[in-house]
Amino acid sequence: MKELIERLTQGNKLNATELGQLLKSAATDLSVLQLLRENAVRTACAQFGLGIYIRGLIELSSFCRCNCLYCGLRRSNRTAERYRLTPEEVLECCKEGYKLGFRTFVLQGGEDGTHSDEWLEMLICQMRSQYP
Repeated sequence: MKELIERLTQGNKLNATELGQLLKSAATDLSVLQLLRENAVRTACAQFGLGIYIRGLIELSSFCRCNCLYCGLRRSNRTAERYRLTPEEVLECCKEGYKLGFRTFVLQGGEDGTHSDEWLEMLICQMRSQYP
């Protein structure tokens, strides 16, 4: 198993049989599971470093014109609570988040056609000027 883990850690792909063997072994042998974990942590640290970035998430709208089956915001979901935040409500979220230590915010929402590029540009300019 060590050889498979080493190959995987070095970026080589395992075939389905090898991957199956490794997963079965990790499920029953704690030393294999521990070695996988150590290699995963080492790989993640090398790739991404040790920094953790926490961002405030602001959902602008729960309206969506799409009907993606995996998504709770899909247009055919009759039980979804629908809303659209106003710029003032978004800035209030930023104010609260800024007090809590957030310095970056992610704006997301459904595919809602009411938010134009100009609307978003105005909102982002206000956010950046009030909450640098």
